[in-house]
Amino acid sequence: MDEKLYAITVSHQIGSSGAPIGKRLSERLDVPFFDREILKRVSNRLHMAEADLEHREERLRSFWHSYSRTAELLDPALSLTADQYVPTDMDLFQLESETILRIAEKSSGLFIGRCGRHILCDHPRHISLLLYADPANRIERIKYLFHLGAPEAKKFMEENDRDRAAYIRAFTGQDWLDARLYDLCLNTSRIGVDGAVELISAFVKTRFP
Repeated sequence: MDEKLYAITVSHQIGSSGAPIGKRLSERLDVPFFDREILKRVSNRLHMAEADLEHREERLRSFWHSYSRTAELLDPALSLTADQYVPTDMDLFQLESETILRIAEKSSGLFIGRCGRHILCDHPRHISLLLYADPANRIERIKYLFHLGAPEAKKFMEENDRDRAAYIRAFTGQDWLDARLYDLCLNTSRIGVDGAVELISAFVKTRFP
């Protein structure tokens, strides 16, 4: 590995502007931004559509079991047969982990979610970030992003928090909101997108001048 390469991992609560901050930060630092690219590479390896995997990321729900049972009831010809490969949660986690590690060996980059902090914990030049926000601000952003009313947005936020916490605990054994796991934790309700980008950029340049 080139000794100048570095990796930034961003863990973020839904509705905390994690993706916009990550994208702008990657532009500011001139490093690649890896979000859906991870999903694309994994789906290509599995010869599956990205949409079929997107709903399973950072969730432990039995999506494929539900899908196959529904298909079988509606039309037996659509049900999954014994010789069709159905990736388990562990399969997907391992494939995403391998993909992230392979990228980080060859390039600096900013990685959003997908247990990146845990996967790259042994990277010699790694900065881990946690972005969170006040519930009221998160709900407003979720309303805007997903065109939901306030009650639906609140329920969506709470379910996403539970799913993500369960997934990360299952594969890392850790509470992902434990501030001790990160180099820097920011409340984006207080600092905003611009402020977060400025502060994190300064932090990265201090760590890796």
